[in-house]
Amino acid sequence: MRHQLGQVIALTVFTCITSIQEASAQDAGEADRGYSLCSGDSLSDCPGGAKQALQERGIDLDVWLTQFSQGVTAGDGDKSWQYGGKADLIVNLDMSKLGLWNGFSINVHQEGIFGDDANNPGSGELFPFNTALAYPRLGGSDGETAITLKQTFGDRSSLAFGKFNMLDAAAKKPLAGGGGLDTFMNIALAAPVSGVTPPYLFGIIGTHKAEHAGLVLMVYDPRNAQDRNVIEDPFSDGTTTSLSATFPLTISGEKGFYSVRGVYSSKSGLDLATIPALIDLPPEAQSVLVKKGYWYLSTAVQQYLYHYPGNPDLGWGLFAEGAISDGNPNPLKWHFVAGLAGQALFPSRTQDRWGIGYFKYGLSDRLTDGLAQIGSTMPFDPTFFIGAERGVEAFYNFYVMPWLRLTADVQRVKPHEKSRDDVTVGAVRLQIRF
Repeated sequence: MRHQLGQVIALTVFTCITSIQEASAQDAGEADRGYSLCSGDSLSDCPGGAKQALQERGIDLDVWLTQFSQGVTAGDGDKSWQYGGKADLIVNLDMSKLGLWNGFSINVHQEGIFGDDANNPGSGELFPFNTALAYPRLGGSDGETAITLKQTFGDRSSLAFGKFNMLDAAAKKPLAGGGGLDTFMNIALAAPVSGVTPPYLFGIIGTHKAEHAGLVLMVYDPRNAQDRNVIEDPFSDGTTTSLSATFPLTISGEKGFYSVRGVYSSKSGLDLATIPALIDLPPEAQSVLVKKGYWYLSTAVQQYLYHYPGNPDLGWGLFAEGAISDGNPNPLKWHFVAGLAGQALFPSRTQDRWGIGYFKYGLSDRLTDGLAQIGSTMPFDPTFFIGAERGVEAFYNFYVMPWLRLTADVQRVKPHEKSRDDVTVGAVRLQIRF
């Protein structure tokens, strides 16, 4: 499978290089069109330039470099600041323009991480402070490739198959989106954790825009698709099905989006109610203490409170999400996030992004009760050290130029380990879009 992925990437790169050469040859000798580097969202996004020529041929190419300096400024943990970065190559191929049928497209997202991150400073936190540098690193690698094939059916429906980078989906949210690269950094806000959707997903996603709602059906392997076995032996551990509906609603002239989601998985996991038995059972017998199947429900809102005159898609507003699961085998029982975010906080800075958010995540009662029973045989109570993790985060993303973005970010987190002090984390983020 890796050999096949390599062939796809090589073919994509070869196609891009060939098209760039053709575009450059076509543009050679033409008069200067008088554009500026500052006129587009990327350094190469110039009227009549090579990138535009590629898009006309069906190839949309984005290259981003995002650098971070981040560290703990107060509370428990290592106080040294860490420097690291992430490079993203995103290629969208419109296959109808490349000689195939209408509505068919291919998306390739190659990402790589370099340097260090501040995600494990010893503060007792449950969630990474830096989403962009947490993935794919938490899955055991500093590089990862996602490839999806998509077929659209008219203007209302689509069906996509492949390996999805779910941070890309989080980045599409109109107010709080960004996936760690543009807006919030803590994953609790940048891509709220459900415990039922892996960061890299292998499966099928279908969408349909009905008259009054947008529907999304997902059928996927419940395991993280960074695991090679997920691609080679899919659905061997069960299947997860997710159905969500989003309802657009305009209130007092301001756009809003209200959604509900339900998830059920047939995957088996450790039955958290049997935790006390783990002490007495030998390791080879612990596999019998499993529970098959789990569910998850959530609801979310993104409601604009202000839009820039003449542009209803440019503004800021309220976002919130609440979720609950069966808490077994999912160790996360519930979560709640809320805040204000968007653009155009100042009339003279319409492209700048900003946000302030709050989050709180509760662990499974089965997990904490099991630990309490274990604690009754020990000289201390483990539940004394475990509680809900909560925090706040604020950021301001300053558009120096459309292709150069500088962000200041601060987080204040109360770790789930009760014995830990509140921790403050500061960060500076610089992104260049080529």
